[in-house]
Amino acid sequence: MSPELRRVEALLAMGKSGEAALLAERLPERDTPSSEFLRVRGRAFRAAGRVVDAEANFREALALTPGDPALAADLATTLVAQHRFKDALPFAREAVSLRPQTAAYHALLGFVADRLDYSTEARKALEMARELAPADAETHTVLGFHLLRVGEHVLAIGAFEAAISADPQRAEAFRGLAKAQLAAGAWQLARIAWAESLSIDPAQRDRMLDRELRLQHPVLKPVHALSLVPAELSLVLAVIGAGLAWYGRTAPAPGFVVAAVGLFVFASLSPTSRRLLGALDG
Repeated sequence: MSPELRRVEALLAMGKSGEAALLAERLPERDTPSSEFLRVRGRAFRAAGRVVDAEANFREALALTPGDPALAADLATTLVAQHRFKDALPFAREAVSLRPQTAAYHALLGFVADRLDYSTEARKALEMARELAPADAETHTVLGFHLLRVGEHVLAIGAFEAAISADPQRAEAFRGLAKAQLAAGAWQLARIAWAESLSIDPAQRDRMLDRELRLQHPVLKPVHALSLVPAELSLVLAVIGAGLAWYGRTAPAPGFVVAAVGLFVFASLSPTSRRLLGALDG
């Protein structure tokens, strides 16, 4: 590797992606690029957010060096950054087939397969990644989010706890744990995990999780349940209540009046609950 390419990699290691991309673009070698040069330049472009340029470099590098698992994984990762999961899938599979002992490639394949709802393939790849790298927090975290998505909340909690054990400063794992605990009905534990996540990374935001934690508060939970009553049903109950009230006035049946009042009250609870929750969200 040339000294210039080593400098590009050093800049990337220091997090100076903009400088790395600029240097890689200006190197004279760009006119007659080697596979190694294209790989480094592609990584610099990707780190700088220039994913389309990165993709072009990785594709050209693969054409020069077909069967390179690292390049296949680089291209898959770049396509994932563009949310092109279907295009990324064959390259993620290729990386795994060429180097099946690399946990990161299995984790990448699992992530892509999960996004495409290929649950069986995702589960197999993510569990293999965990088996190959049991001390890697990332593999446990990605598996946890997959398990959460498919509704296996208890297993998801275990995966997130393993990620936290491997890296206690991983905010994403605490956020996933909060989601899994909430889905499992452990509101208090979910609130603690979310608070821990925010203490590690105060800049992160998850409005959906914030809202769900508020709605599942023991005080607001009945209000939330009432807010789910369809507006049409509330209208029907109000109409029935009006009919009972009219009948109770014209006939010696005071019980009908009491029933009518009860229906009116219940019919008003749903829209009132929705307005209350709307005010809290605002």
